[in-house]
Amino acid sequence: MSTPPPNSRVARNNDRLLDAAVSAAATDGWTGMTFVGVAERAGLSRRPLQDRYADASHMMAAVWRERCGPALTSTLARCLDVSGIGGSGSGPELAEAMGVLIQPDDTHRAAAELMMIAQFDEVVRAEVARTLGEQIAAWCSTAGTNGRVRAAQRAYVVSAGLGFLVFGRRSAVPDLDFSYVCDALHAALASPSAPVRLPHDDFAHLDRPVPFETGDPTTDALLQATLDAVGLEGYDRMSVDRIATKAGSSQGALFARYPSKLSLFIDATRRQNAVAVRLNSAAMAAVEAARGDGVAEATAIREFQRPFRAHLRAITLEGIRVAWHDEDLRQAVIKELTDWEEESARKNPQAFGTSAWFHFGFAMGVGVLVLPLMLESCWKLPYDVITTPLLALQAKQLGS
Repeated sequence: MSTPPPNSRVARNNDRLLDAAVSAAATDGWTGMTFVGVAERAGLSRRPLQDRYADASHMMAAVWRERCGPALTSTLARCLDVSGIGGSGSGPELAEAMGVLIQPDDTHRAAAELMMIAQFDEVVRAEVARTLGEQIAAWCSTAGTNGRVRAAQRAYVVSAGLGFLVFGRRSAVPDLDFSYVCDALHAALASPSAPVRLPHDDFAHLDRPVPFETGDPTTDALLQATLDAVGLEGYDRMSVDRIATKAGSSQGALFARYPSKLSLFIDATRRQNAVAVRLNSAAMAAVEAARGDGVAEATAIREFQRPFRAHLRAITLEGIRVAWHDEDLRQAVIKELTDWEEESARKNPQAFGTSAWFHFGFAMGVGVLVLPLMLESCWKLPYDVITTPLLALQAKQLGS
């Protein structure tokens, strides 16, 4: 389709539709990204959308290409420019750049939504890969002197940015001061450690079914079938009927236990997260005891980013995305994190640190799950070059 002449009615309508689509993605999410919903926001009929796009997927791809993708790419580029890699920028400049993602505007919020949707929509996925994916691949090229070290540093910064964006969308703790975290991150990026061979630990617990152990085999099967469906289709597309069938049950048995699809999903993610925290902590503790916390952190990143675990990443990211738009799930997630933070501080007050460091850890944990959506090979990078000096600086900063 040819580009409409500037200032024409077609061009103005195009801008109105794109603005409305960004707003719909930022506030209502996937369910709001329909021709009807976007047209209503734009104050237009559906016809202009039908004339421009084959379907909602192509509309979302255009929103990414023309609005969200360029904005997010520019922000991440700024974060890299002042990150400390190669002696660039400063801690305050890095905090300012990351602040755009910690307190995102509608365009960045919509970018987060579309990245998550890309896991389940081939058209959107192709556009994200062609734009931001190709840019991240260029940023994280391993070519040249110290190429793998530089690539790992850049991948870590991009992961931090993407994680902060997810954190900002969650809006659970809007007033945290991350300036001293960014000071430490900048210093660590300016002085990377030499990479070491990471231990062969494949975190096998990640690939086993979740041991729900509710005492009711039917409930256990429904919970597992829910997670499987979410990982393959996304929450909005998953069918209650298919969940029941996969669990070897019926819709009647499902609704006898859960009043809605959402309540089933909330229970499945809550139980999965409780199990995951325990098993992940044990796996990391074993590596840390033998090789130190920096190597343990890098090993965990590698294992969560392995290509064959895309399904597991999708489950976690969908839980986060749906919580952006559903208040019940959002409050459940916030409570879960608050309880986890309080328990961490209670169990080991000397090692816990502060809320800012805790939530930076949460943001990074999510960011390293988002990065493989754009850069599948990221799991091969030596993240210990940044995790080792960063955790040492964290300990020094906290006086532990």
